[in-house]
Amino acid sequence: MNPRLLAVATLVGLVGALPAMPADAAKKPKPKPIHGSFDATATPDPTSDTPEVGKGKCAPTTPTARVTHAFTVPAAGTLSVQLNNKLDWSGDIRDTDGTVETDTDGDLPTTPEAMEITFKKRTPVVIGACSFTGEPSITVTYTFTYK
Repeated sequence: MNPRLLAVATLVGLVGALPAMPADAAKKPKPKPIHGSFDATATPDPTSDTPEVGKGKCAPTTPTARVTHAFTVPAAGTLSVQLNNKLDWSGDIRDTDGTVETDTDGDLPTTPEAMEITFKKRTPVVIGACSFTGEPSITVTYTFTYK
């Protein structure tokens, strides 16, 4: 057989085999969710649930009534936060300038607080927990799920 013809036939055979590869083989798998938690110990402050307009539900007069935790949302996705409270707490998620992105204050003092917000890109945020008349310490858990 002619060596040139053999080389061309081999090349055609290899190129023809490429489309048989699964389309998903080139995609990166979605990263696993990020889980975290922090302990929030705060002094109860009944003013934390009576904020000025625009300051959100977690804006106490007493600085020791608010606990914060910095977190950087790594990419597009959803951040879910759970305050594991049994008494009256409130919470918020703010950007680094202090603008409230979302907040929570349950219908009853015993309602566990929860928030969820979707981001389009990498964003540094601050998760806040405020004791209105709550227990002295709670655990705040959060999960970030990639889009």
